[in-house]
Amino acid sequence: MAVQGELPKKSNTRGGVGWWMDPSGVWRPPEEWPEDHPPFEGWVRNEDGRWAAPEVEHEPTLRAAEPAPIESGDGEQKKRLSRQAKADRRAMFTVAGVLVAAALLLVGVLLLITQAGATGTGAPVGEAEPEVIFAAVTDQAVLAQRRALAVEAPRVASEQLESLVVRDQAADDAPEFDSDTWTVAVTDCLDVGERVLISRSTVQVTYADQLECVLDNGRWTDRYLDTTIDSVIDARVEPLVPAEVVNASGGDRWTPDTRESYLSDLTHPATFHVVAADSGHNPRAASPDAWRPSNQSTWCAYAVDWVAVKTRWELTVTAPEVAALSEMLATCDDLSSTGADIDSMVAEAIADPSIEFGPGS
Repeated sequence: MAVQGELPKKSNTRGGVGWWMDPSGVWRPPEEWPEDHPPFEGWVRNEDGRWAAPEVEHEPTLRAAEPAPIESGDGEQKKRLSRQAKADRRAMFTVAGVLVAAALLLVGVLLLITQAGATGTGAPVGEAEPEVIFAAVTDQAVLAQRRALAVEAPRVASEQLESLVVRDQAADDAPEFDSDTWTVAVTDCLDVGERVLISRSTVQVTYADQLECVLDNGRWTDRYLDTTIDSVIDARVEPLVPAEVVNASGGDRWTPDTRESYLSDLTHPATFHVVAADSGHNPRAASPDAWRPSNQSTWCAYAVDWVAVKTRWELTVTAPEVAALSEMLATCDDLSSTGADIDSMVAEAIADPSIEFGPGS
């Protein structure tokens, strides 16, 4: 018997013998087969009109070759599982990619931190390191050593004072002071006074320009008035022993280079001091017999520093100067005295200055 139209998909016996899938994918029993012809070879219609299977022990043969089997329930489940597995794999690869990227980023950050620590700054390799602009002493061992030296400083100053040469004012004509011969050449944008302010500030100084040539602010202590200065405008840097006194104490015979070395001596902390601009500190650039700080509690520190500078530069003293310094050093034991200034103490050995004399000296 010839079969017209599309062939059946597959036979199935789960609902009874002869179930078949019609072209629309619906499984149908024999009573729902087409009336004109059976889907399988050998089936015949009974007297009651129903299709009957041939008497064989195996499933009837389809009229045409069967296509690839399609599982209805199990097949859909497998497809869903397959799609889920693919989605899971994609998610796993995505997470792995994110973790790798995060690890690489972390490694890069660690390398930058290591590089910055090796160079001491965060500046890129090859660029000049910025200048240290905060030099306040914070090392506890150094501070302890300076305190110990400050305790002995009055005794040491008294011994040094006795060793200084006393000049005879009666037979000594006072040398003329020429301010033009006491100058310091500026080799860069910061002068000596600004460098003193940078090193003496108790906080990190700031600048008013990108080249770091103009100081903006910091914080300083006037040693002899015991006051705090919070503005560069209000701070003034002066040599403790004024150039006029140095000139009268033997500095008039120095070479210009030696005079410049004195006015730029940043090695010894007693050479320069920071004072409040409106404090009226030593307005006539006089020695201690003509002017001394009004705050008597600082006389000890002032005398200790004065003697240290004169000793370092091998300068002479006058008899009235010696008397005034001795009187001031006698106050070091007073309970009201602040004692020697620990910031003026030299905790490590420093080189002696090179003192040269001009022709005819």
